[in-house]
Amino acid sequence: MEKIQINVPRTITFVKANNTKLNNSLHVQYHRKQYDLVMAVDKTKLKLPADLPEKWNTGITYETKIDQHSALSADTAKLKQKDAERKDQLIHIFLTIRAQERSHKEDVRDAALRLAATLHPYEKIYKLPYEMESGRLLSMEDDIKTMTAEITALGLTEAFENLKKINTEFEALHVRRRTGDADGKLPQAIEIRPQTDAAFDAVCQYIQAAYLSAASDDDRALIDQLVDRMNQTSRDFKTMQRSLTASHRKDNKKKPGEKKKPRKKPDDGPDIRLPEDGNQPKKPEGGGGGKQPETPKPGGAGEGKKPETPQPGGAGTGGTGGTGGGGPEIHLPEE
Repeated sequence: MEKIQINVPRTITFVKANNTKLNNSLHVQYHRKQYDLVMAVDKTKLKLPADLPEKWNTGITYETKIDQHSALSADTAKLKQKDAERKDQLIHIFLTIRAQERSHKEDVRDAALRLAATLHPYEKIYKLPYEMESGRLLSMEDDIKTMTAEITALGLTEAFENLKKINTEFEALHVRRRTGDADGKLPQAIEIRPQTDAAFDAVCQYIQAAYLSAASDDDRALIDQLVDRMNQTSRDFKTMQRSLTASHRKDNKKKPGEKKKPRKKPDDGPDIRLPEDGNQPKKPEGGGGGKQPETPKPGGAGEGKKPETPQPGGAGTGGTGGTGGGGPEIHLPEE
């Protein structure tokens, strides 16, 4: 049988990196790596429109700013440091006042007591939010203006001056960060990422078309090499994303030493089942299989069929014992 071979022109395909699953940092880095690979090749060989790489790079630039903005900024780190310094200085001042309340020197002890009474509302202000703490510190500065002698007696003049300096620096940082956030408003990542992906998809389609219409084998080999490198980049980023996902799942699993908490029963009392209405057990007639509670009857008790109407006075044949087909035996807990 003759072997038939159809010569189909070779095409190129691109490996997808599951862009939607990449986090913001990996997403922008992925596009940056792909952009560098494409820009290293002559654009005339790839037949890309002049403005397409620029549009792609615009998306990458925005994503880079968004990723940087979402990370902890230098101002934020300094802000936390200054807030910690404010707290330490406040604690130092109040500990000193508290210690001097027990001073052996009467003038120092009296100064400490007066200062403690004035500053008592400010003792725990370091636990308040930034804005509230800053406002209370400004209020405290007004309250101590008439207590210069007491502050001097306790040796806290330099401490209060340093606290004022730290608070001023903190407020300057806080204002700068707030105004920077307002002036540098950025679009959300969910808005920019699809546009960057769309620009990249368009670039890939132009590269595929350029491969099919390449003027020479050398041009085709050049594009082939470019696509191989781009696909390897996609595979690498897919691997990185899988590793991150697996790491997160591992962290969320129950630790080996943890034991499952037992479910609490709604009631720890005895398990008693009472018959439902309409399904009451039959009372024994003429004696049941189980022993029934004995009820004394006037006139004595005997064995046999229980009389329908008890006869007072005489010795009858009443009684509750006997044998026969009675209902199920039910045990209720004694009170």
